[in-house]
Amino acid sequence: MESTNHGEGPVAASKRRYIPLNDVLPPLETLVVAIEGSVDPDGVCCLSIPNRVLGDWANNREKNTSFVALANEYIVDEAITLNPEAARLEDLLYRKSLGVVSNVRAARGVNRKNALLRSTTITILNGETISAADLQSELNEVTYMNEEADAFIEGLQEEVQDLKDALSEAQDSQNNPGGKIDAVSNRHARRKIQEVSEHANKALEFLSTYGLVAESLKVHTTSGKTFYIPFSDDAASENEDTVDLRVLYILDRYGVSDAFYHELAMLFSELPRSRAVKKDRTDLNHTMQLTRIPGHEGAYRSFERSLCEQLSTMIAQDATSFQPNQKIKVRISGDGAKFSRTSSFVLLSYAILMPVGRYLSGIGNHTIAVVKGAEDYDTISTAFAATFQEIDGLQQLGFVAVNGFMLTMLGLNAANSIYACPKCTVHRDCRWDVSKPESYYSTTMARTLVTLRRAFASHGRTAAVHQGSVNRPLTAIPVDHMMIDELHLFLRIFDVMLRNLIKMSEPHTQQLVAYIRSCGVSFNIWECESSDGKVEWTSLTGEAKKKVLKLLPSKMKDIPLPNAFLDDVVQLWKDFEVLYNLLSSETPPPNAADDLHLKAKRWIQLFLWIKSDGHQKKFVTPYFHVMVYHVPDAIRQYGNIKQFSCQGVEKHNDDSKRNYFSSNRWDAPAEIMLAEHRLELLQQYAREKRHYTKHAAAYWHEGGMRSQMRETLKY
Repeated sequence: MESTNHGEGPVAASKRRYIPLNDVLPPLETLVVAIEGSVDPDGVCCLSIPNRVLGDWANNREKNTSFVALANEYIVDEAITLNPEAARLEDLLYRKSLGVVSNVRAARGVNRKNALLRSTTITILNGETISAADLQSELNEVTYMNEEADAFIEGLQEEVQDLKDALSEAQDSQNNPGGKIDAVSNRHARRKIQEVSEHANKALEFLSTYGLVAESLKVHTTSGKTFYIPFSDDAASENEDTVDLRVLYILDRYGVSDAFYHELAMLFSELPRSRAVKKDRTDLNHTMQLTRIPGHEGAYRSFERSLCEQLSTMIAQDATSFQPNQKIKVRISGDGAKFSRTSSFVLLSYAILMPVGRYLSGIGNHTIAVVKGAEDYDTISTAFAATFQEIDGLQQLGFVAVNGFMLTMLGLNAANSIYACPKCTVHRDCRWDVSKPESYYSTTMARTLVTLRRAFASHGRTAAVHQGSVNRPLTAIPVDHMMIDELHLFLRIFDVMLRNLIKMSEPHTQQLVAYIRSCGVSFNIWECESSDGKVEWTSLTGEAKKKVLKLLPSKMKDIPLPNAFLDDVVQLWKDFEVLYNLLSSETPPPNAADDLHLKAKRWIQLFLWIKSDGHQKKFVTPYFHVMVYHVPDAIRQYGNIKQFSCQGVEKHNDDSKRNYFSSNRWDAPAEIMLAEHRLELLQQYAREKRHYTKHAAAYWHEGGMRSQMRETLKY
């Protein structure tokens, strides 16, 4: 029973200083509680408690210690034991102790001393003591519990000793009786590895309680030799013959050669053997049906089958993106790529124009044909004839757009010919003329498949008659489905602007180089050794050109350009940035087409206004004309032209180039397509990249320009 917490708090603490402890008084530890007879008929006995003891209880009693418990400690020879549950006795002792403290505090001198020397008598009633029989019963119970505890401890000690003996015996059986693995033959070493596997398997049995299963153990000797220890009889052969599909994905994703992986697997025995990797790779290759291109070093696959496979995968991942009877928009892209000094390839690929953004990545583009050779009409028409025929049949079922070697697809002459616009029959000498209404070239002068075929039939006459149609169109896809690539449009116009800027900055081109480098790109200009005074410059990537277009105009004030045209040149660059942002937007504003047409017209007029070499009418290329008169129509018709960008195609070409260099090059076109096919099948095994939060917004907004600028300025 918990006793009442009497005498606690500030009041008790303040009384403590009034209890005198003089040397004349007997020591507190010598005082006891005496037992006397009781005159009360209900009383058992009386307790004679010295006032000093009561005062000490009132002032120095610990929290949660009852007065009855203190009294039991002071009773002479423990003659009786007070009942801890006697509430009357507890309360009486509490009040008596407070009375003593109060009396002593009020007394002075000898009276205080006498008050401390006196004792207080308290009567003990029936039921306020514990009988001897009760005490004996409690003692017997405690003794019995102690005996049971001793017996239990003795049993545990015997079990511990048995376990120690068993452990010592097991350790003796697991010790290596012979030589170390480094010092024995290979055959003997394999036997020892099997013994270690059995012992380790037993030692790790506790893993099952955690829901874990041990498959293998990797150990190495003191000399550094590594061993792979399986935990079952079949584990070793299973490891050699089974390949984690993540390994296959990484090998193809990063173009790891077979020779490199073989050496790596020989160093680390836990890796699957290279023969198993080749076997699984071959099995994946058999899931793709390739057809050789007659007369060429090339291969192609069924466009329809590949398209159905990709659509099935996309529907399985997100069926809500597709509606019943919905026509699928597919972009066919063709591009020539120079993989090495002596090897050039032409790749034909497609991308499904949904979901938004996927087709701008390399993984969203899928190769359907590859041929080794030049990017010309003869190669493309013969090598891709079967693919074009299949595309013509499918384009009736959905929307098929084509970009990349558009002139070749339409059977037109080269880009520097008199009639080089793929959309209309504008003459080379009239491209600069922006006074015509916007619909002028898209109505009376528009190209169609009918006019192209008719013009080709008249080939052999003058250029004014055939209007650039030197070959038959390769497909039956309508001309208005032949889309302009906004990326190439930007790159070609930027090249003209940069070439003119370099000419205008002579002979201070090195200052121009410094300012371009300050934009965070690597750039240089040098004079060709094989020509008199002709200069060349670094070929910038698309991202680098975008960065220069954004940052260089604000620095042009410090570039030594002719003062008469400085402001116009700066404005020309700034306006072109506005034009490109408008035509490359995935969500252009409602009036984007009209706005683009008007701004592009003013931009060409400003381009011609600058009286400098490179700004004459003859330098207005077909891309200038297309930007003014045909891109606005495409934006009105399809919402934006960003979806037809070759950005994903260029990334896809980079992946194909990596696959080319990782192959044996005996059949490079097939190897390129097979590697891409395996990556498509194993895409689910790609590592999910960790999320990165960009805290320094200004740094990322500038594309890491400052750190890149520090690197480029070193050279």
